[in-house]
Amino acid sequence: MLGCLYGASAIAQEAPEADTQTSEQQSQEAESAPTELDKITVTGSLLRRVEYDSISPVQVVTADTSVAVGQVDAGEFLQKASVAAGSTQINNQFGGFVVEGGLGVQTVGLRGLGANRTLVLLDGRRPGPSGTRGQVGAFDLSMLPTSVIQRVEILKDGASSIYGSDAVAGVANYITRRSVDRPEITINGRIPFDGGGENYSISGATGWNFDNSSFVLGAEWQKYEPLKVGDRDFFRCPRDLFRDENGNIIDREDRSILAGTGLAGCNNLYANTVIDALFGDRYIPSPDGSTVGMIPGYRPRANGRYDDPNGEAFYEDVLNYDFYGNQYILNESERYKLYGSAHFAFQNFDWNTQVLVAHRETSSERFRQFFPLIGGSTALLPGYGYANDPTYAAPVDSGLAQPIMPFRSDSSEKIDYYYVNSGVSGIFASTDTWAWKADLSYTRSDGDYTNLGIVASRSGDVRFDDNAPVLDYFSPGFLSGERMDELQAQIGQNHTGRTVYDQTVFTGIVNGELFELPAGPLSSAFGIEYRDFSIDDQPSALSKNGDLWGASSAQTTKGDDNVTELFMEFEAPLLKGLPGIESLTVNASARWFDYDSVDDSDYVWKTGLGWQMTPSFRVRATRGTSYRAPGLYELYLGNQTAFLSQLSIDPCIDWQNSTNSNVRANCAADGIPGDYAGGASSALIVTGGGAGVLKPETSEASTIGVVFTPEFADFSVALDYFSIEVNDQIDRLGAGAILGGCYGAPVYPNAFCNLFDRNSGTDPTAPNAITEVRDSYLNVNKQRTRGYDLLVRYENDLPIGQLEIEGQFTYVMEDFQLLFDSEQASGFDLDDFNGDITRPKISGNVRTAFKRNDWTYTWFVDYVHGTNALELSPSTTYFGYPTAVRDVVAERTVYHGFSVRYEQPDWSLLVGVSNLFDEDPPEISSGVRNTYGNVPAFATQYDWYGRTGFVRFQYKF
Repeated sequence: MLGCLYGASAIAQEAPEADTQTSEQQSQEAESAPTELDKITVTGSLLRRVEYDSISPVQVVTADTSVAVGQVDAGEFLQKASVAAGSTQINNQFGGFVVEGGLGVQTVGLRGLGANRTLVLLDGRRPGPSGTRGQVGAFDLSMLPTSVIQRVEILKDGASSIYGSDAVAGVANYITRRSVDRPEITINGRIPFDGGGENYSISGATGWNFDNSSFVLGAEWQKYEPLKVGDRDFFRCPRDLFRDENGNIIDREDRSILAGTGLAGCNNLYANTVIDALFGDRYIPSPDGSTVGMIPGYRPRANGRYDDPNGEAFYEDVLNYDFYGNQYILNESERYKLYGSAHFAFQNFDWNTQVLVAHRETSSERFRQFFPLIGGSTALLPGYGYANDPTYAAPVDSGLAQPIMPFRSDSSEKIDYYYVNSGVSGIFASTDTWAWKADLSYTRSDGDYTNLGIVASRSGDVRFDDNAPVLDYFSPGFLSGERMDELQAQIGQNHTGRTVYDQTVFTGIVNGELFELPAGPLSSAFGIEYRDFSIDDQPSALSKNGDLWGASSAQTTKGDDNVTELFMEFEAPLLKGLPGIESLTVNASARWFDYDSVDDSDYVWKTGLGWQMTPSFRVRATRGTSYRAPGLYELYLGNQTAFLSQLSIDPCIDWQNSTNSNVRANCAADGIPGDYAGGASSALIVTGGGAGVLKPETSEASTIGVVFTPEFADFSVALDYFSIEVNDQIDRLGAGAILGGCYGAPVYPNAFCNLFDRNSGTDPTAPNAITEVRDSYLNVNKQRTRGYDLLVRYENDLPIGQLEIEGQFTYVMEDFQLLFDSEQASGFDLDDFNGDITRPKISGNVRTAFKRNDWTYTWFVDYVHGTNALELSPSTTYFGYPTAVRDVVAERTVYHGFSVRYEQPDWSLLVGVSNLFDEDPPEISSGVRNTYGNVPAFATQYDWYGRTGFVRFQYKF
């Protein structure tokens, strides 16, 4: 659960205090009228004002309440908010996937529109992104030290007219502490009861306060231990989870030598087998060690399985795949952060400086299958011998054999991040109503990323050369993984790439009151901003040269861009003090920009209306446009490769049972059998930039809401409707959409059919399999999302203590992406996300806290609505079963937690348990989505740790 609905700030719009003040200080402040320098700027506006109010919907999350529910870093403070929790958030669980920003990056995307459409600010300023590989474009939340974070202000509507590009879905503004009265040290620990995924941190903060200056210094060390496949039952045994009409599991025959063991039925890492690549015969270890055929100790496996009364004991003793359970599900990560700020106040101006230095190291340990095709004189065919040994048979001159063995697939990265901002602000000497501000910042991210790969030119694979293998791949030690280190030393190599991202930003603003209106002054702000940014990603030589067997390759991503922007904002009080109109205020803003990478300049605008009908009831509404120029990686990304399973992208699999008549006709025309089961090997997905093709995307956003704060109770509620539509959205179609566009269209073949390659039906190794899909960035038609946000807060001083209840929920009514320009969208050109796996229609949380004397008791609940695979029917044909049923539903999930805090003047202790009832994430059938085990891999709404204890000790010197 994320933090608090800061009732005063998000609903009543009173300014939250940065630090506790004495009653004497508060009294002195109340007696003096605010000067221009005393005014503040709130998230979502450029204007300086006395009160913390905004027409746009703003939600405030405090660090204290986030900590009370077991959250340990700045990224979790934000990613668990209901406005973000309803979609996939990139965090530490994507070690097995290529994601924007690279291994271990932590970003946020509001409304499911992606991290590149959500702007992250630090005290209202724009820090640059960090990460590795070519796809760097979003700020990495893991770089922020929690010791100096006071709160996060979330602006929940489009704000390009205020902040420029990237603020399409909203803005997250991290507010730091302006002063620290006493040095403090904080120790955190979060330890799952079942082990794995432990988190530890030590942070400290101190400060110095003088008459006209203040300094804050903070530091933090964090360590995340990995969570492994073997640490959780729901990861250990991935199954197909298909059932017959009576509900009995009908999973296909176990494809590995684990048949007959306790892991039978699991889709384990397939290894320790040799396949005759021409005829499909398989050879596996003999239970009694006898030799039948070509390999000592191996024999043919009839029908893919060898039955033996004593097989279970043999398989469990000899073929224990410890390496499979040791794969990382959550990465191992270590972070070091140092933050400093200085504030100097002079007679007519202030000078502020911030410095953030961070270092992150992240590693992932995984395993893959190595299955070279061996031919020529070493070919293995039924009846022939083991390699060239004449003891078994004479050598052959042609043929292909495919030994299958495990191989390590480790990766790691190291990132150094630097951000410095210095700004001055003041008032003009000739007036006391006009102020000015100028900021200059510089960001640099410098990261190395290392991967363990198989060098293709040393692998002896006939797909790369016709030479004999450099190693005896048919050795049982290699096939079983017992000699994996030796294999790695011979054909493996760690290869490293480097990514550097630089950003410079200058902003200048003047604001003040233009003239008086009957209801108050007309406030205004005018400004200019210049941003210059560049990326230089240099993959390893092995990756550039394509000398990596069965692994991603990448080319150089290098480019730069700059933009000059002019902007302004006005706010006018129209009416006040009338029946039914306590106040009526209108706000308008606009921004003009000129990108170097875009031929034409453009502008965006936004208007808002705030109507305080009574002291207790308020209506607010906004409407505006946004504009996002293509990001550097979207323009200049060098070709990169990845892999997807055939089942997840090919609409021609079992097309005879498809409900789409176009798919049935076009797959048949392509000569694909109606019961085609799909290729065994994954398809290669090639991604690249769209320079010269991409145009900017635009969007429209609107909100309308009501805020109710009755005078008869300490209760407040805010209900806001939101709608965002992004046009000409910059995206990749996705491999599934490309194939769907080819076979699902009434005209076949079409342009989409040119974006992938499929083997012929007579291919000797993988007939009809998809081999390559070319999926580069382009402009798709649109994406739209709309729904409601609900924020509720209740406070009451009871005779026995203070009660506080707050909740936040987001309900999504519509969430889809239309790929093509068609009013008759159906089938493959319309991606409906609403309620789909990873995109629940409802997400939210409730926090209840009771404070009595020095004790605070907190109960918190997270809610994730049920989802299902919208594009799939539960009923399907499965390996001979015409009426098989698969699990396409992820049931709704509720997590409970509890914490207790004890506070003293010099120290405090917090102890709690999250996921109190040890709720497992929901399971789905294989082929429904990318999964770890049978858990949706991209559904970051679910807890993988299980019941987890957390403790926090803080001491002030």
